[in-house]
Amino acid sequence: MPHRPSLSDLTFVIDAAGRYSHEKKVPLVFAGVAVKTSLRDSIREALLVSTGGCLKKWSELDSPKMAHTVFRFIAKHQLYIYVKIIWKTDEAWDTYFNDGQQLYEKGVTRAQEQMQYAKPMNTFKTHMFGLTASGLAGFYMGRHLPQPSPISNPIRTINITTVLDSDIHGQTNQEMCQQVFAGIEGDLPQTVEATRIKPIFKILIKTEQEEPLLHLADYIAGYFYSLKAYGETSSDERASLIKAANQSMSKIPEYCLMLQEEVFKETYLLPKETFDNVLPYKERQRLRRRLERPKDMIPSE
Repeated sequence: MPHRPSLSDLTFVIDAAGRYSHEKKVPLVFAGVAVKTSLRDSIREALLVSTGGCLKKWSELDSPKMAHTVFRFIAKHQLYIYVKIIWKTDEAWDTYFNDGQQLYEKGVTRAQEQMQYAKPMNTFKTHMFGLTASGLAGFYMGRHLPQPSPISNPIRTINITTVLDSDIHGQTNQEMCQQVFAGIEGDLPQTVEATRIKPIFKILIKTEQEEPLLHLADYIAGYFYSLKAYGETSSDERASLIKAANQSMSKIPEYCLMLQEEVFKETYLLPKETFDNVLPYKERQRLRRRLERPKDMIPSE
């Protein structure tokens, strides 16, 4: 039988840097870092030991030494990194949010309740986190499996625990994000066809205190955001952090880093008809209570 490379279950940590606003001078950056799930605990422990357990978010960091330490750690462990830099210079950025805001307002009017998860910025975050996770999955598997994988190989599954920063606020928003990710499993036909691997995503939303490995994605996203927004020769305090990080960034193997930079061109995800048939909140509650009652208690028409 031909040799089939093994592929371990993975854990992704994903974070973002930049301003979720219409400001167009600076980009948004999404970053994902992959570790083997079997090594997750030992890598976490090693990170805490290397940094003395004194990790801060990149945006709060004032120590070039700590920046150097974290990026040296990433290079040493040859962790796989996927970075997506998005510029907001095209009118598509404004169109996306105008379309989303109109749809959100229609949904709120028809449903007669708050729908924070449907706001265009929340939809955007979930969309980009999903693209980052799927991009990292494709990149990692592309580096570890022969290309293309023989079509005769049966399709195998791989479990990917995806940890997102708690930037997605509120239980309802988080539940909707998890539902979107559940749909990713059946929406990666090119990845499945090329690798004969079907990713199964499990979504967790945590803080850096709950999952210190999120700092790895936070530093990667923060580094590229600062580099693009300020540059390493600027007078901004981020410049010293960039220079410190550069000492180790150059040591990250080329095959471990996938960098994509693009101008935002997406159209709004939800069709304009999404909320056309939604029932008002009180009617939905009455219908739910009716459906939950035993059949013998529901009066016949």
